[in-house]
Amino acid sequence: MHMMFHTVKRGETLWKIAHHHHTSIQHLVHMNPSIKNPNLIYIGQRLKIHLGIA
Repeated sequence: MHMMFHTVKRGETLWKIAHHHHTSIQHLVHMNPSIKNPNLIYIGQRLKIHLGIA
């Protein structure tokens, strides 16, 4: 299992990021406990992503 980071850009949502990295919103929230509200992410926020997890 490989890990990477994604830096949130203007206009991105967790759904778009999850879709792009072939994972789920639930997985992103689980891997990033700083996300208290999945509908509220910030430009410049770094998200940890494990590749190969759906």
